[in-house]
Amino acid sequence: MVEAWRAMGRGRVVLAVWVLYGISALAMFGWPGLTGAVSRACHGRSALDVRSHWTAADARDLVAACGTEGRAAYLRLELLDLVYPLLCGLALLLVSSLVIRRLPGRRWRLLLIPAIAMTVLDYGENAVVWNILSTWPAVADLPAHLGGAATVAKRAAGLVAYLAVPLLLLAVGLDRLRIPARTRAGTADSSR
Repeated sequence: MVEAWRAMGRGRVVLAVWVLYGISALAMFGWPGLTGAVSRACHGRSALDVRSHWTAADARDLVAACGTEGRAAYLRLELLDLVYPLLCGLALLLVSSLVIRRLPGRRWRLLLIPAIAMTVLDYGENAVVWNILSTWPAVADLPAHLGGAATVAKRAAGLVAYLAVPLLLLAVGLDRLRIPARTRAGTADSSR
Protein backbone atom coordinates (compact mmCIF):
# COMPACT_ATOMS: atom_id res chain seq x y z
CA MET A 1 0.00 0.00 0.00
CA VAL A 2 2.81 2.42 0.92
CA GLU A 3 4.67 1.56 -2.30
CA ALA A 4 1.53 2.20 -4.36
CA TRP A 5 1.09 5.60 -2.68
CA ARG A 6 4.75 6.49 -3.33
CA ALA A 7 4.36 5.48 -6.98
CA MET A 8 1.34 7.76 -7.27
CA GLY A 9 3.39 10.63 -5.87
CA ARG A 10 5.66 10.66 -8.90
CA GLY A 11 5.40 13.67 -11.15
CA ARG A 12 3.86 11.92 -14.17
CA VAL A 13 1.11 10.33 -12.13
CA VAL A 14 0.31 13.63 -10.38
CA LEU A 15 0.19 15.38 -13.75
CA ALA A 16 -2.07 12.67 -15.22
CA VAL A 17 -4.48 12.91 -12.28
CA TRP A 18 -4.60 16.71 -12.60
CA VAL A 19 -5.26 16.45 -16.36
CA LEU A 20 -8.10 13.97 -15.78
CA TYR A 21 -9.47 16.18 -13.00
CA GLY A 22 -9.33 19.19 -15.34
CA ILE A 23 -11.15 17.32 -18.12
CA SER A 24 -13.85 16.12 -15.73
CA ALA A 25 -14.23 19.62 -14.24
CA LEU A 26 -14.59 21.07 -17.72
CA ALA A 27 -17.25 18.48 -18.60
CA MET A 28 -19.01 19.15 -15.32
CA PHE A 29 -18.87 22.96 -15.13
CA GLY A 30 -17.63 24.31 -18.47
CA TRP A 31 -19.83 25.52 -21.27
CA PRO A 32 -22.23 23.91 -21.98
CA GLY A 33 -21.36 21.47 -19.18
CA LEU A 34 -23.52 18.96 -17.40
CA THR A 35 -24.45 21.30 -14.54
CA GLY A 36 -25.59 23.85 -17.12
CA ALA A 37 -27.67 21.18 -18.85
CA VAL A 38 -29.48 20.45 -15.58
CA SER A 39 -30.14 24.14 -15.04
CA ARG A 40 -31.48 24.58 -18.58
CA ALA A 41 -33.68 21.48 -18.35
CA CYS A 42 -34.98 22.46 -14.91
CA HIS A 43 -36.11 26.01 -15.71
CA GLY A 44 -33.05 27.76 -14.27
CA ARG A 45 -32.76 25.74 -11.08
CA SER A 46 -29.27 24.44 -10.36
CA ALA A 47 -28.40 20.88 -9.45
CA LEU A 48 -28.50 20.21 -5.72
CA ASP A 49 -24.85 19.20 -5.44
CA VAL A 50 -23.54 22.50 -6.83
CA ARG A 51 -25.49 24.64 -4.38
CA SER A 52 -23.96 25.94 -1.16
CA HIS A 53 -26.83 24.35 0.81
CA TRP A 54 -30.27 22.89 0.19
CA THR A 55 -33.27 21.45 2.00
CA ALA A 56 -35.98 18.89 1.29
CA ALA A 57 -38.18 21.76 0.07
CA ASP A 58 -35.43 22.82 -2.35
CA ALA A 59 -35.17 19.25 -3.64
CA ARG A 60 -38.95 19.05 -4.13
CA ASP A 61 -38.93 22.36 -6.00
CA LEU A 62 -36.15 21.10 -8.28
CA VAL A 63 -37.93 17.80 -8.96
CA ALA A 64 -41.18 19.62 -9.75
CA ALA A 65 -39.40 21.97 -12.16
CA CYS A 66 -37.33 19.34 -13.94
CA GLY A 67 -39.70 16.83 -15.45
CA THR A 68 -38.44 13.94 -17.59
CA GLU A 69 -35.84 15.97 -19.50
CA GLY A 70 -34.42 17.41 -16.29
CA ARG A 71 -34.22 14.02 -14.64
CA ALA A 72 -32.32 12.65 -17.67
CA ALA A 73 -29.91 15.63 -17.54
CA TYR A 74 -29.39 15.08 -13.81
CA LEU A 75 -28.68 11.38 -14.37
CA ARG A 76 -25.94 12.27 -16.88
CA LEU A 77 -24.45 14.70 -14.35
CA GLU A 78 -24.50 12.07 -11.61
CA LEU A 79 -22.79 9.51 -13.85
CA LEU A 80 -19.81 11.84 -14.20
CA ASP A 81 -20.07 12.61 -10.49
CA LEU A 82 -19.19 8.97 -9.82
CA VAL A 83 -15.55 9.77 -10.72
CA TYR A 84 -15.30 13.56 -10.30
CA PRO A 85 -15.04 13.59 -6.46
CA LEU A 86 -12.36 10.91 -6.56
CA LEU A 87 -10.29 12.82 -9.14
CA CYS A 88 -10.70 16.10 -7.26
CA GLY A 89 -9.78 14.60 -3.89
CA LEU A 90 -6.89 12.61 -5.34
CA ALA A 91 -5.50 15.66 -7.17
CA LEU A 92 -5.51 17.70 -3.95
CA LEU A 93 -4.07 14.83 -1.90
CA LEU A 94 -1.24 14.18 -4.32
CA VAL A 95 -0.13 17.78 -4.69
CA SER A 96 -0.42 18.38 -0.95
CA SER A 97 1.58 15.20 -0.24
CA LEU A 98 4.33 16.31 -2.61
CA VAL A 99 4.64 19.61 -0.78
CA ILE A 100 4.37 18.06 2.70
CA ARG A 101 7.38 15.85 1.94
CA ARG A 102 9.50 19.01 1.85
CA LEU A 103 8.43 20.10 5.33
CA PRO A 104 9.85 18.98 8.67
CA GLY A 105 7.54 17.27 11.13
CA ARG A 106 4.50 15.06 10.80
CA ARG A 107 1.75 17.43 11.88
CA TRP A 108 1.59 18.93 8.37
CA ARG A 109 -0.09 15.66 7.33
CA LEU A 110 -3.20 16.82 9.17
CA LEU A 111 -3.79 19.15 6.23
CA LEU A 112 -4.59 16.07 4.12
CA ILE A 113 -7.73 15.37 6.16
CA PRO A 114 -9.93 18.07 4.56
CA ALA A 115 -9.38 16.65 1.04
CA ILE A 116 -10.33 13.19 2.27
CA ALA A 117 -13.35 14.55 4.16
CA MET A 118 -14.46 16.56 1.12
CA THR A 119 -14.33 13.44 -1.06
CA VAL A 120 -16.23 11.25 1.41
CA LEU A 121 -18.87 13.95 1.95
CA ASP A 122 -19.26 14.42 -1.81
CA TYR A 123 -19.98 10.72 -2.21
CA GLY A 124 -22.47 10.90 0.68
CA GLU A 125 -24.19 13.80 -1.05
CA ASN A 126 -24.19 11.83 -4.30
CA ALA A 127 -25.84 8.86 -2.57
CA VAL A 128 -28.69 11.14 -1.51
CA VAL A 129 -29.04 12.57 -5.02
CA TRP A 130 -29.14 9.03 -6.44
CA ASN A 131 -31.86 8.26 -3.86
CA ILE A 132 -33.84 11.28 -5.04
CA LEU A 133 -33.36 10.26 -8.68
CA SER A 134 -34.51 6.69 -7.93
CA THR A 135 -37.65 7.76 -6.06
CA TRP A 136 -38.47 10.60 -8.50
CA PRO A 137 -40.83 12.49 -8.19
CA ALA A 138 -41.10 11.70 -4.47
CA VAL A 139 -38.51 13.27 -2.16
CA ALA A 140 -38.15 11.86 1.34
CA ASP A 141 -37.36 14.36 4.10
CA LEU A 142 -34.58 12.53 5.96
CA PRO A 143 -32.32 11.74 2.99
CA ALA A 144 -32.79 15.27 1.63
CA HIS A 145 -31.87 16.84 4.99
CA LEU A 146 -28.81 14.59 5.22
CA GLY A 147 -27.84 15.49 1.65
CA GLY A 148 -28.17 19.21 2.37
CA ALA A 149 -26.02 18.85 5.48
CA ALA A 150 -23.43 16.86 3.50
CA THR A 151 -23.33 19.66 0.92
CA VAL A 152 -22.59 22.30 3.56
CA ALA A 153 -19.91 20.14 5.19
CA LYS A 154 -18.42 19.28 1.77
CA ARG A 155 -18.15 22.97 0.90
CA ALA A 156 -16.39 23.76 4.20
CA ALA A 157 -13.96 20.82 3.87
CA GLY A 158 -13.34 21.71 0.23
CA LEU A 159 -12.49 25.30 1.10
CA VAL A 160 -9.93 24.14 3.65
CA ALA A 161 -8.55 21.49 1.24
CA TYR A 162 -8.01 24.04 -1.52
CA LEU A 163 -6.54 26.62 0.87
CA ALA A 164 -4.16 23.99 2.27
CA VAL A 165 -2.18 23.92 -0.99
CA PRO A 166 -1.08 27.59 -0.96
CA LEU A 167 -0.58 27.40 2.82
CA LEU A 168 1.75 24.43 2.38
CA LEU A 169 3.63 26.18 -0.43
CA LEU A 170 4.05 29.23 1.80
CA ALA A 171 5.32 27.01 4.63
CA VAL A 172 7.87 25.41 2.29
CA GLY A 173 9.04 28.85 1.15
CA LEU A 174 9.43 30.07 4.70
CA ASP A 175 11.25 26.88 5.67
CA ARG A 176 13.66 27.37 2.75
CA LEU A 177 14.37 30.92 3.94
CA ARG A 178 15.12 29.64 7.44
CA ILE A 179 17.60 27.00 6.26
CA PRO A 180 20.27 29.48 5.06
CA ALA A 181 19.82 31.49 8.27
CA ARG A 182 20.32 28.33 10.36
CA THR A 183 23.33 27.35 8.25
CA ARG A 184 24.96 30.79 8.71
CA ALA A 185 24.26 30.66 12.48
CA GLY A 186 25.78 27.17 12.69
CA THR A 187 28.88 28.28 10.76
CA ALA A 188 29.37 31.31 13.03
CA ASP A 189 29.08 29.09 16.15
CA SER A 190 31.61 26.55 14.84
CA SER A 191 34.18 29.26 13.98
CA ARG A 192 34.39 30.41 17.62
